[in-house]
Amino acid sequence: MKKLFLLATLFGCVMLTPAHAQDNWTEVGIYAHMLGIEGDATVGNVTSDVDVSFSDILDNLDIGFNGFVEHRRGKWSFIGDVAYLNVSAEKTRSRTSVTSLTLDVEYKQTLAEAFVGYRVFEQNQGEAQFGIDLLVGARYNELDFELDVRASLLGLTTSASRNPDQDWVDGVIAARVQYGYDNGWGVSAWADIGDGSDSSSFQLAGFVSYRFKNNIRVIGGYRLYHIENTGDSGGRRFDLDLDYTGPLLGVSHRF
Repeated sequence: MKKLFLLATLFGCVMLTPAHAQDNWTEVGIYAHMLGIEGDATVGNVTSDVDVSFSDILDNLDIGFNGFVEHRRGKWSFIGDVAYLNVSAEKTRSRTSVTSLTLDVEYKQTLAEAFVGYRVFEQNQGEAQFGIDLLVGARYNELDFELDVRASLLGLTTSASRNPDQDWVDGVIAARVQYGYDNGWGVSAWADIGDGSDSSSFQLAGFVSYRFKNNIRVIGGYRLYHIENTGDSGGRRFDLDLDYTGPLLGVSHRF
């Protein structure tokens, strides 16, 4: 109930705040997030520290995709962002004279976000423009681990397989500040906080961009994304407390 009240209050403030209209447009982009992952994860009764660098992810990356779309209509913004990561390490081995261990691991994550925003303040400063948007939306997360272990002791072999997975949705409130030129340099900052029944999240990001006269824009920045989730998978405890941090680089086109 508290979460619904916060979202309703924010949306009411947005509707009552005056702002200046602007042209309608749509922007579509892709980007690479050069992230590292830190935190801890609990599966069953086992808790493990997570400390994976971007180079580790890149070495074992099967496929990754990041993309966004924003449609501006007057004072309103409609934003979607999706990210997919598939990392695997196959046939990782540990061997002694009497034992051997072979481990296959695959980690998949899908993150999808959707926001509706309203420009609550806008001011022209010469040829540049300064604006503040407030947004409400939802963040969907799906994680899937596949773990296969084969162990051998004195010629006797055994194997085990685990496939814990979890998905959840957070309601999110966000704020965005932008300053820049229609053609030329621009900077922006984004902050949000999300909450679900057994989960929470927040995101902080800063960007620098340059838009060319053909409406192609190049983007660089840095993002921190934090998730927490307490749940179960197949009757086994499955808890996560993770930070995704790192620079990003992207390109977009407005039409």
